[in-house]
Amino acid sequence: MVKTKEKEMREKEKSREPSSSFNFEKALRIVVPIVVLIVAYIGYTIRMQPSATKYFIDPDTFYHYEIYKLTIKEWIPKYYPLAEAPFGAKIGEPLGLYIVPAVIYKVLSVFGVSVFQAFKMFPALVGFFSIIGVYLLGRKLHNEWTGLWSALVMMFLTAHFVRTFSGNNRGDGLFMMFFLFAAASMFYYLEEQKKILKYAYGALFILFGVLSLAAWNGSPFGIMVFLGFGALNAIALFIFGEIDRFKAFVRDFYPAYVLFLIVGYALTPSGIVRVAGHIKFAFEAFLGLTALTMVMLYGERLKLNYEDKLHRFGIVVVIIAIGLVGARLYVGPKLWSLMSGAYQSTQVYETVQELAKTTMNDIKVYYSVKGSDGIVFFLSLGGAALAIFKFLLELFRNNKVNSKLLFLLTLYGMSVYLIGTAVRFLFLASAAIILVFAYLIGEIFNYITTMKEKPSTKAMFTIVLLILLVPLPITGAVNMNNQAKAMGLQDAVTPSWEKTLNWLKENSNELDTATSWWDYGYWIESSLLSNRRASADGGHARDRDHILAQFLANSGNKSEVDFESWQLNYFIVWNQDIYKFNAISYLGGAISRNERDNISMFIPFQKVADNLYMLDAYRKLEITSEGGQKKVIITIGNQQGEPIQSIFVGTGEVVRGAGSFPYVAYIFPNYAVVAYYKIAGSNFVDLAFFGASQLPNFKLAYNTGDVNTYKFIPFVLYRLDVYENGTWKSVGKLTPGEYKAKLYISAFGRDIKDATIKLLAYDNDTLISEQIIAQNVNIDHLKEEPVEVSLNVPNATKYKLVLIQKGPVGALTDAPKVNGKIANPIRVLSEGQSGELEIKAAFRKDYNDMSLYLRATVIYLVRTQGTSNDDVNAIFEPHMDIIYYEKIADGLKTTNEEITFKGDAEFPEVITPYINSLKEKYGADKVTVRGIRVEPVFIADKEYTIYMQG
Repeated sequence: MVKTKEKEMREKEKSREPSSSFNFEKALRIVVPIVVLIVAYIGYTIRMQPSATKYFIDPDTFYHYEIYKLTIKEWIPKYYPLAEAPFGAKIGEPLGLYIVPAVIYKVLSVFGVSVFQAFKMFPALVGFFSIIGVYLLGRKLHNEWTGLWSALVMMFLTAHFVRTFSGNNRGDGLFMMFFLFAAASMFYYLEEQKKILKYAYGALFILFGVLSLAAWNGSPFGIMVFLGFGALNAIALFIFGEIDRFKAFVRDFYPAYVLFLIVGYALTPSGIVRVAGHIKFAFEAFLGLTALTMVMLYGERLKLNYEDKLHRFGIVVVIIAIGLVGARLYVGPKLWSLMSGAYQSTQVYETVQELAKTTMNDIKVYYSVKGSDGIVFFLSLGGAALAIFKFLLELFRNNKVNSKLLFLLTLYGMSVYLIGTAVRFLFLASAAIILVFAYLIGEIFNYITTMKEKPSTKAMFTIVLLILLVPLPITGAVNMNNQAKAMGLQDAVTPSWEKTLNWLKENSNELDTATSWWDYGYWIESSLLSNRRASADGGHARDRDHILAQFLANSGNKSEVDFESWQLNYFIVWNQDIYKFNAISYLGGAISRNERDNISMFIPFQKVADNLYMLDAYRKLEITSEGGQKKVIITIGNQQGEPIQSIFVGTGEVVRGAGSFPYVAYIFPNYAVVAYYKIAGSNFVDLAFFGASQLPNFKLAYNTGDVNTYKFIPFVLYRLDVYENGTWKSVGKLTPGEYKAKLYISAFGRDIKDATIKLLAYDNDTLISEQIIAQNVNIDHLKEEPVEVSLNVPNATKYKLVLIQKGPVGALTDAPKVNGKIANPIRVLSEGQSGELEIKAAFRKDYNDMSLYLRATVIYLVRTQGTSNDDVNAIFEPHMDIIYYEKIADGLKTTNEEITFKGDAEFPEVITPYINSLKEKYGADKVTVRGIRVEPVFIADKEYTIYMQG
């Protein structure tokens, strides 16, 4: 009786205690989602700060904007006419990247949001929903605190911000958002017991998974994460004897994963998803997993010994080993590249910064709270260690597989591996690193909330911990917001470039082609700027990069490129590319990798006093006198020397130096530039600083001081000699009368063949005389000889010399088709292929007698120095050889400056034999093929104005 009363008293005391931890947890579940929404909005606001710019910060986003606009118009666009000029390009990105923002625009347009505004908002919206997605996944994998801290860190983390700020509309941000929702949906699906909800979550897993595939060509990462988790989880459940869970997992996960792959693959013909090869590979790998699963489920019927963990583990190891050997035999040596999906720059092609090897400093900057402290990454290592410890402890102590921790560790392991391969994956790893960091924080909070203490004590500890940790997201958010504001203050498109491209738009034909170093190709193509065709840009014509570099980094015959085959009209040069010229010189075959990495191609100096030019306190150029002789001294740190020579641009004076400093100095009135001797006389120097004084085929058409725009003329008269009094004399212009003349014609990169030259005379704008002064003219562009003619020049106000020969005309306006299917515009047919070819093109004028050819071009590199391609002293010389023309049709006519051709076409086997001949000529190990092109080209009698007067 006494004991009973004591028990009742204890129960009454308990009833008087404050609310239990259950109520605390309930409050947490209500408050945290509200906080997360606020955090997501703050993250959105930070990411919108760069939208203050007039255009976009990321150059690639200019291209994505154009395809986004096409998607709004066509929904499933296939062809982009402004790249790979004059042919255009198939759209190679997954169309989901554009369909999703197009749908968002349709929704926002109801509220008056423009096409441009919606596009600028979209990355920040991706950031907003990613923060919610990482919260949901973190909460599902661990607890509310993990979800909350995942959201808080993603709000400010540089690694995530770099792909989700306004003005950076690439696909990896959208992929990550959908992947997070897919992963969260997967776990809700696996754990839900109610059928209707379970099917709903399963459908969401498939939907978000497929959307992730449609967002980015790097989406195979998500495929492999899910497959890797599925395999590891199934194997672990089997080995550690959780057979019921194993069967349930196979029943639930396997069909959902297969449907995810099937739906994704079904969308590849439309272009909504582009990773058909990786999906196929994943499906084949999944079949292997299914075979292993069948053995694990039914192996005992085959007398396999499953009596303990060791035997089960041994059977799995043997089967996996057999599977890997079979996969290697089936796929071949490229097995690992298919599995990894990561790639880096190579010795031969190393220019894209995103493909560079990741350094620890990169990691510290991207995963810092402020500056380069790397706090988030380093703490994630602690979180990973704790997760591994708890997973293994639970596994070996209780034979319990913690599937959530296994997924977290799988995602983290694959992400950290990819970080080590290339800088571009610093973003891709952000979700995993954030989740594991937040897991560590969540474990600390979990420890507090599960202490055997009063709720008030737990609350006190929680508040203290919050006070200690809250400065992290506050500091991070303030710091990132300041950086984002600064980004919004200056457009990537400089005022000079904006003026240049607006001038180009107003002063060129809509079919004209312009080029520059490839970085600016998307600006040239942008409808916000010049809206002109570009020969090269950030995602197309990467084989042409080497050819552009060859032209810029060299001079003379070595630099001559057949730009007429590209139908180039304008070449734009920015003198600030001195800071990129190490890469350009290397790609152009002017220097080795060792020189690229260790020697600056240019060093600029600003005039600070008479005879003194400085870059900073450690680098200066001085003009002195010694023994009455002018000398130029360059000081770099503790080293001092004389350049090979110094050219005073204003006076033309040349001062020879000792050459102890292997540079040439160009000294202008207000600044000086010293150039490494190998590129000191390059075309870039001439175009950027001297108005193409040595390049008569490039006529300065517009300049802003730092950006020069040149009109490219394939054939031009650069010298005129007349015969007077028994001798030849150079003259500056044509004069009326009869006399003999020598025409010195510069043929840039292309021979003159069977050409006709006409003299046209005008009275104001009225043609008064047209004479053929030369026929059957042939000039070797590498060994030019003058053309001797007899002139009868009438009195006129204007004269023009016109050279007429067969040349490429027109530009494609739609994707070419072979047998009714869209073909690659720059590789219409393969060797030995035939079919019905359909081509649509536009022209500047009507033609009555055109021919259509398929032109084969091989772009390749020849190693001219170094023992191997990996030798740091190797030099790779670019070549672009037009090797063959296959005639398709003759006598073609245009109507209203357009043509649609449909007819049979075939292409012989000429490319492989040519490449084999190159390997025989130079050595197989010295030839690297960068591009093979089979392009549709219309050829007609084309007029080239080689001289104008008056």
